[in-house]
Amino acid sequence: MKKTTLTKLPALLLAIAVGQVTMASAATAQGGLLGTGLFAPPPPPPAAVTASPVTPAAPTMLQVEQKLDSLRYDVGAVDGRTDDQTVSAITAFQKVHGLERTGGLTDALTAQIIAAQGNPQPIVPNGEPSRVEISLARQVLFLYEGGNLYKILAVSTGTSATPTPTGTFRMYRSDGGWHTSRLGRLYNAQYFVGGYAIHGSLSIPNKPASHGCIRISMHSAKWFPSHVSKGTPVVIVEN
Repeated sequence: MKKTTLTKLPALLLAIAVGQVTMASAATAQGGLLGTGLFAPPPPPPAAVTASPVTPAAPTMLQVEQKLDSLRYDVGAVDGRTDDQTVSAITAFQKVHGLERTGGLTDALTAQIIAAQGNPQPIVPNGEPSRVEISLARQVLFLYEGGNLYKILAVSTGTSATPTPTGTFRMYRSDGGWHTSRLGRLYNAQYFVGGYAIHGSLSIPNKPASHGCIRISMHSAKWFPSHVSKGTPVVIVEN
């Protein structure tokens, strides 16, 4: 019995070896074991997704008004509406920065407003804490209170035929409501020399157009008298 088992053992080993060779040959013919799918390679990692750059949204009118207001321009109500006072504030910004005086917004102007920092240099660096400064060339008015810039207003001053006087003056009279003088119709007039006054008007062109007075918007003329008083300095220069 033992002899029979020992006799068959070499044959069994030979059969196993032949079977292994046969399997190896088949695997080789089909591209190896990997080709059989028994040991498939891992899937490649997903391709990296490149995010498209996000274009920032254009500033809204409300944001433009908020910025102008922080820069001391009189925009009126900060409500995101493009009304006459908003246009006046945009025009004042253009005047201060030597830009074309259109009162309208472009992408470039909007970006410039949003990026603007600080306030214009005072005309009188060491002037009295509360004063009015007016630049005829820029057609703007700067109102200072307590040593700080309070508001910047677009104005229209006298033409070359009827010029606005230059120099340093002081407020000497205040008239409320509408009045008619030799210089025209004046609203809430604040007189600083002779018959010349800072007053509200229904027409504020982007250039000198008055008979010598300083025209400001009707909105600004409503609050302006409460921020000046008799004796307040008024400094008017050409540049």
